[in-house]
Amino acid sequence: KVKQEQGAGLTGRKTINPHLTPKGAEIDPQMRRWGRDFGLETPKTPTCILFNEDKEFIKFGYKAKIVYVKMRGEEARKSYFFENFKMALYGKKLSRDVEIKAANGKSMKALKVFTEALRYLKDDALRTIAGNTAGRKFIASDFTWVLTVPAIWDPSAKQFMREAATQAEIVREGTQHHLIIALEPEAASAWCKKLPADGFITQNHDGRSLDQCPGTQYIVVDCGGTVCDSVTLTNIHPQTRWKHLSAAAGSQHSSLPKTFP
Repeated sequence: KVKQEQGAGLTGRKTINPHLTPKGAEIDPQMRRWGRDFGLETPKTPTCILFNEDKEFIKFGYKAKIVYVKMRGEEARKSYFFENFKMALYGKKLSRDVEIKAANGKSMKALKVFTEALRYLKDDALRTIAGNTAGRKFIASDFTWVLTVPAIWDPSAKQFMREAATQAEIVREGTQHHLIIALEPEAASAWCKKLPADGFITQNHDGRSLDQCPGTQYIVVDCGGTVCDSVTLTNIHPQTRWKHLSAAAGSQHSSLPKTFP
């Protein structure tokens, strides 16, 4: 399973490969580290992408930003550099032809921008997996891909991401079930359910994790760079059933300072 988090400001990835985990052992997600070419080692990379004047993909993440910053005036004016472009989908009536503006004011079809970003992330994930599988070959359809999206997105934006994932060949005809579009706060809640009680739940708790405690209610607040989402859940049955007490919701507000290492 590959989880791609293409955030409004930052992008990250975790890979879970049961084929490489000994039978009976707990599966340990592998987090991609970014920026080593620039003396960095961060769990996420800036959500930015660079195209040349012919709208051909050049770079993504740290590399895109650094290459664009170093471009001379004329070259920069001809190129297409998109930063924090994810929220361009918010509040728009989406179609295959909708366009978004690059840093220099030029426009490109949003579907092209998102498709190439997802294609890069897919190819990067497969390269990473290939480098750690002792010669075993894997293709995109060998994995379930999880793309997280803000809770404030409407169904058309989620369908737009499915279309972009299909064009990026993350999934193809007949393998659409290998793609999961997950709300960001719900994905966060899946992690919270496994957290130990110590330091997370009240001191008089018996020490069990949330997924072992029927009746437990909790709120997950996911504060990203430009969006703050939340979801409220309760445990109905140990390890099997959870119920939403309120629909996932959010707003477009910057909750964290924008930084660039």
